[in-house]
Amino acid sequence: MKEDREMEEKNGARRCFIGVLFILMAFTSCATIPELKVTYQLPMRSNALKGKKVFIGFEDARKSKDLIGKGAQEPYKNFSGNITLFFARGDEEGFKIGVYHIPALFKEVFKERLEYLGVEVVSERQESEIEMVIVLKDLLLDLVGRDWVVTMDYEAKLMKDGEFLASQTISGQAERLKVLGRRDADKVMGEIFSDVVNRLDVPRLFQQAGLI
Repeated sequence: MKEDREMEEKNGARRCFIGVLFILMAFTSCATIPELKVTYQLPMRSNALKGKKVFIGFEDARKSKDLIGKGAQEPYKNFSGNITLFFARGDEEGFKIGVYHIPALFKEVFKERLEYLGVEVVSERQESEIEMVIVLKDLLLDLVGRDWVVTMDYEAKLMKDGEFLASQTISGQAERLKVLGRRDADKVMGEIFSDVVNRLDVPRLFQQAGLI
């Protein structure tokens, strides 16, 4: 009887140990899922396009839908593909907006970009005869040697009642030395994203389209 009790205690201790081990493994697995952050620097407010009503569309025209390049695969192992978006004004620290997949991220950012120009952005295509379509051609974060490298390329097209009116293509590339792990990748992503989005001359695009 004594031997049976000792055996049961040992088995119980073993099961407890295994249970704790599984919990720790699960916790470690969750803790190592990498996060990619983009801080979009908001532009100056303007009423240049006040009174305009626009629907925002999105097309993913990238040859590869991979957001992380081969060189960055290891530090971004198990990456979900979603991006955590922050907005920042001036020198203020960015505030979190949410976690988005690529199409929703671009729609959210360009919605803010247009609203800062006085545009009313509608949620349904039929609510506006004007549509701005963002065609994403390239967006990639890679690690080349000791440098984080980000490339971004997109076209902004203005359509009216389904007819093409005008477009602008904006592209850019930025690099930052890897010093503090993925933190520097977040910084360079925010820098290139803000630069390339804010370089779009939206009033001129409307002029080219004959809408103002």
